[in-house]
Amino acid sequence: MPALALGVASSTFATDLKSDWIEGAEKDDGATRDYYNRAARLEWGNLMGDWRDAKGKAQGAAAYAVAHVDDTDSGRFVEWDVTGLVREWQSGKVSNKGFFLRIVGGRGKIDFCARENPDDGLRPELVVSATGLTKTLRADADTHLVKSTYQSHGKGALLRVSGEGHVLVRFDLASAPGVSKATLRLYTTRQYGSADIGVFCCSQGHEAPQVEPAPGLSERYPNDRGISADKAVVFATDFESETWDKEWTRAGEMPVIDTVSVDGARKFEPLHGKALRVRIAEGSNSALNTLYKFNPETGSEPEEIYFRYYLRLGADWNQSIEGGKMPGISGTYGIAGWGGRKSDGRNGWSARGLFQRTVPEGDNPMAGLTPIGTYCYHADMKGQYGDNFIWRDGYRGYLETNRWYCVEHYVKLNTPGEKDGILRGWIDGRPAFEKIDLRYRLVDKLRIEQVWMNIYHGGKEPSPYDQHAFIDNVVIARKYIGPISE
Repeated sequence: MPALALGVASSTFATDLKSDWIEGAEKDDGATRDYYNRAARLEWGNLMGDWRDAKGKAQGAAAYAVAHVDDTDSGRFVEWDVTGLVREWQSGKVSNKGFFLRIVGGRGKIDFCARENPDDGLRPELVVSATGLTKTLRADADTHLVKSTYQSHGKGALLRVSGEGHVLVRFDLASAPGVSKATLRLYTTRQYGSADIGVFCCSQGHEAPQVEPAPGLSERYPNDRGISADKAVVFATDFESETWDKEWTRAGEMPVIDTVSVDGARKFEPLHGKALRVRIAEGSNSALNTLYKFNPETGSEPEEIYFRYYLRLGADWNQSIEGGKMPGISGTYGIAGWGGRKSDGRNGWSARGLFQRTVPEGDNPMAGLTPIGTYCYHADMKGQYGDNFIWRDGYRGYLETNRWYCVEHYVKLNTPGEKDGILRGWIDGRPAFEKIDLRYRLVDKLRIEQVWMNIYHGGKEPSPYDQHAFIDNVVIARKYIGPISE
């Protein structure tokens, strides 16, 4: 048959999206039982992967197609008619996030050739037909998830489907418009028992609605001019004053922080005027450690507070070794809630910001971005160290360098002993994270002690080189603050 003419690439069918699962370049950065993109710390919603069935049900049992594979110890192609699913992708009904293969009957373990197999003729294929024309597509990515390990297997030559393992295969459909029939073909090399293998639709992702920035207090104060006079505002600073450090309860380590209006080496552009420059020095961990303590500054400690600051990661920011801490909110009282001092609900808590390792350059669609979120010590924590909550909603907590971001935190302490504590985050005025069932405390004496302006690299390893971040327009308030309005 003649080859199907190439079509114009369409974003409907494109790969390299933020929601794509990835093979990974190493064993610790691809799709695994826990993550669909481990390097970016993007988790599946369900252990061993997320899928949608032919009836649109999440983790449902209605396969788009099923193939029975007998244990004959012979090599052969296995085929599934996946026309219905491919048409859904082409119509835009659902996004093309790949095929998800899992056992739906029997107990066998079935091995297939991956796209890395040295024999090109045995690699996964998607045969598509339209008006008498046929084209065979090669897989852009494939891997299998193994329940017994946290590592990825995307670069292996074999794919295994079993009761403890699932296979993922993805094809770019940009060159196959108007499909009338689509057949998925995988070559099985070995069978350990017989099995029925069903095809489902991968459905991972942390997409969120594209919404306009939510208006807040800042809407009434262009460029934040006069915002400190608002009754809802507890504290505000823009680092323009030469004595900015006197505004804080404690200013921190001055040798690694200063105010600047120009820094061409780090591609710095001011939000307006000056900004606070923070240096993580080569061979060190600690950078910013500035505090605003509510009791000495206001005479009381709140039970809920909003905290906003502007953050710009410098051109030299590249966290290749470890993650670390960012500004946030806490009530440690010098007793517990940081540094491995485990919270028990009576001794202290914290909800500092965090950053993870920068996603390495390469084929990863998140390459070069740094995930941020909240590093939380709370009454229900399991380990000695705090829990990491990445701000994944809409992938808004994945930051690039050389750009200003509005980062806003909200903490509302729980009723002592109850699981009704709230933690929210916004990036540029858009929701990026929410958790509404936290127990920060078991006793009423724990309150919001302070806003902790902290930037700290890692836990064990020092920074391999100088890295810089910039901070501006800090506001602490009793109401949602929102991004600066012009």
